[in-house]
Amino acid sequence: MIQYLFLDVCAQIIMKNFFNNNIGYFAMLMAVIGFGSGPPFVTLALKEFFIIDLLAVRFLIAFFLMLFFCIVMRVNLSIKEVGLKPFLMGLLNPFLVTLSFHIGLLLTSPVNGVAIISTLPLMQPFVAKIFLNEKIEIKVIIGVLITLIGTYLLLTNQFKLGVGNYLGDLIIFLGMVCASTNEVIGRKFMQTKVNQLSVNTFQYLTGFVLSFLILFIIWPNSSFEYTYHLKFTPSVMAALTLSFITFAAYLFYNYALRRLPVGRISLMYPLTGPIGATSAWIVIDAEINFKIFLSLLIILIGTIIPYIDKKSLTKETDT
Repeated sequence: MIQYLFLDVCAQIIMKNFFNNNIGYFAMLMAVIGFGSGPPFVTLALKEFFIIDLLAVRFLIAFFLMLFFCIVMRVNLSIKEVGLKPFLMGLLNPFLVTLSFHIGLLLTSPVNGVAIISTLPLMQPFVAKIFLNEKIEIKVIIGVLITLIGTYLLLTNQFKLGVGNYLGDLIIFLGMVCASTNEVIGRKFMQTKVNQLSVNTFQYLTGFVLSFLILFIIWPNSSFEYTYHLKFTPSVMAALTLSFITFAAYLFYNYALRRLPVGRISLMYPLTGPIGATSAWIVIDAEINFKIFLSLLIILIGTIIPYIDKKSLTKETDT
C-alpha cells in the first residue's frame, strides 16, 4: 500500500514538473488549435452574417470576456502602463488578420486558409529582414521552395475541385503578412514586464472599435438584424464559437510568445494545416483527399527546414 502511495506521489510530481516546464508549448498548441479550427466556422458564419457584422460580433464578445477576466484578476488596465504598442498590435492582429480571413474565406476554401497559416514561419525571416535587417539563410530559401511546391499542389487541387480561388488565397496571404509583422513587433515586447492580459484587452479593444466604426460610419448600409441573430441558427452558433476562439487563441498565443523562443513557436504553426483540414471536414463537410494531405505534408516539411538548426530553436532573439 505504501509503495503504491509513493509511486502515485512520484507520478504527480513528475507530471507537475513536466507541465510547468512545458506550459509554453501547451499554450502554443492551444493557440494553434484555435487558429486552425477557426476558418471553417468563419465560412459557416458568413452564410448569414455580413463580413463586418461578424467581425464586430467576434471582437465585441472577445473584448468583454477579456475585460471581465481582467476585472476578476485585478489587472491594471492603465494605458500609461502598457503604452501604445498593444494598439498597433491590435490593428495588425487580430483586426487586419481577421478582416482578411473574412474576405478571403468568402472566395476560397477554409482548407486553403489553414494551409496559408501553416506557411507563416517562412514569412518571418523576410519580415525580419525588412524591419530588423536580419540575414536570410540559405536553408530558408530551400524551405520556401519546398513549401511553394506543396502550396501549389494544394491550391491547384482545390481549384480543380471548385472550392479554391486565387484572389481569396492572396487576400488571406496578405493577412498573414500582417500577422508576421505583428509577431516581429510583439515578440520582444511580450517578454518584458508588461502584463499580458492588459495587452490582450487593448488588442481586442482596437479590433472592437475599428470594426464598429466601419459598421456604423463607413459602411452604414450593413444590415445587422439584432432580433434575427438572437435565433441560434448554425451560423449564429458558429459566430459565438468564433468569439470564444478569438478570446482564447490570442490569450494562449501571447502567453506562449512571452515564454518560448520564436523558433519553437514557428515550428508549431504547420500543425494548423492538418488541424484545419480536419475541422473543415467535421464542421462544413469539406472534401478531403490524399492529395490535400500530401500537400500539407510537403508544406509541413518546408516550414520545418529553416528551424532544424538547434541554435535557431533555442536562441532568444535580441532584436
